[in-house]
Amino acid sequence: MRVIIDRFEGDIAVVEAGKKRLNAPRALFPKAEEGDTVEITVLGKARREGEEPPELFRQLRARSKKQDK
Repeated sequence: MRVIIDRFEGDIAVVEAGKKRLNAPRALFPKAEEGDTVEITVLGKARREGEEPPELFRQLRARSKKQDK
């Protein structure tokens, strides 16, 4: 899914996905700037029972780094 980074608000990145705006952790976009288009790939389920979203984002980011190597 491609999203456009609309703006950063502290530790939050506000991204546009089609006609929707979503908040995501800024840490997912370490080198991005406002206006950048970013491709997001989600592997697996978005939420597992008993896990908090910040932990899932950390795991997804770690997996992404491994695939880039």
